[in-house]
Amino acid sequence: MRGKQQIQQEVDKILDSLEGIQRATANPYLFTRIKASLQKEEKSYWTKAFIFISKPAVAATAVVIAIFINAAVFFESGTKTNQTSQESEQLFASEYNLSSDSIYDATIDQQ
Repeated sequence: MRGKQQIQQEVDKILDSLEGIQRATANPYLFTRIKASLQKEEKSYWTKAFIFISKPAVAATAVVIAIFINAAVFFESGTKTNQTSQESEQLFASEYNLSSDSIYDATIDQQ
């Protein structure tokens, strides 16, 4: 019996210690601080670069520069293409000892 009575006294003692308990209160600005730290985004180098490039003025300037470069390459390569292709054909033919004779020329020479 003494064991049960001792256990009951311990239980009553523990329950009595909870009588003066109150709800815990937090700092009134804690939620605001947590929310601000979650929303705060550390911007990396690439994020800053992307933000700069995505500005309309920078993007439009880049497009205009790309168009000018493409136009310059197109017009410059058009005049040199004919000369370069003829020179490369002659170089190829001389490298592999190819002549410009056709099969018809060879049959005419044999007759």
